[in-house]
Parts: sequence; structure tokens; C-alpha cells
Amino acid sequence: MKFSDLDEAQWEELKPYLDTCIIPVTGLDGDSAPWQAVQGLERLRDMLDLVEQPFRGRVVTYPALHYTAGDWPHIAATVDKLSRQLKQAHFPYVIVVSALPWPKHVSCSVADLLIDENMVESFEQLSHAVQEKVRQMWNKKLTEVE
Repeated sequence: MKFSDLDEAQWEELKPYLDTCIIPVTGLDGDSAPWQAVQGLERLRDMLDLVEQPFRGRVVTYPALHYTAGDWPHIAATVDKLSRQLKQAHFPYVIVVSALPWPKHVSCSVADLLIDENMVESFEQLSHAVQEKVRQMWNKKLTEVE
């Protein structure tokens, strides 16, 4: 579900069920030609579909961070700050979905899960891997509480 699909009344009604927030990261820079920007957005859409579709009714997708200029440490710091705020506001779980491969040396320590192309060797394997990782994330948190 997109953040823009929820009005105040719907949010209050659905709030108990929508426990996972998705932060999309497009990774565009100002040097992109229009067709490259379209490719980045399409890549992000495809990545988001892997989480939004199978877990509809439990996830809310927030606005994307589009222009990041490749400054991955800054992106990670921004994502961590945003993740912290979203967790304090309501969401026990935060997932970051990146259209670009996230550098292995840069971590998002506050988000519960990072989804990018680095998870598996091919996009065809990604759907299964994403579903498995999301379920593991939820189960791990449940186990920690018990």
C-alpha cells in the first residue's frame, strides 16, 4: 500500500495491521539522461513489487529517496535517521529497497532489512529470496519478544 492511499480515517482503522514501512531508494544523480532516470524508476518499481505484492495489507511504502548523487554514507545516514523516526512514530519494521546495488561496506544499522540486487545472483531468484528474508525478519522479531 502506498502512503498516499491512506487518509486519516483509513490509517486509524488499518494501523494495527500495517506494521512494516518500506523506504525506497532510487539512487539517481543529476547526471542522468531522462531515459536513464526512467530505467532507475522502473528498476525500483520492479524491486518494490517483490515486497508490496506478496505482503499487501501489512506494508506501507513511503516516498522514495530519488536523488542521492552516489554518496552512499550520506544515503545510509539519511535512511537510518528516517528509519529511527518511522519506528518511533509507529512501524516496528522498516525495509529499505534500493534500485541500485547497495555497497557492502555501507550499512543501514537501524533498518531491519535491506533489499537490493546483492541478495542473489539473478533477478529471477530475487523474488523467493525477498519473501524468505521478510518472513525471517518478522519471525526474528517475534522470537526476540518471547
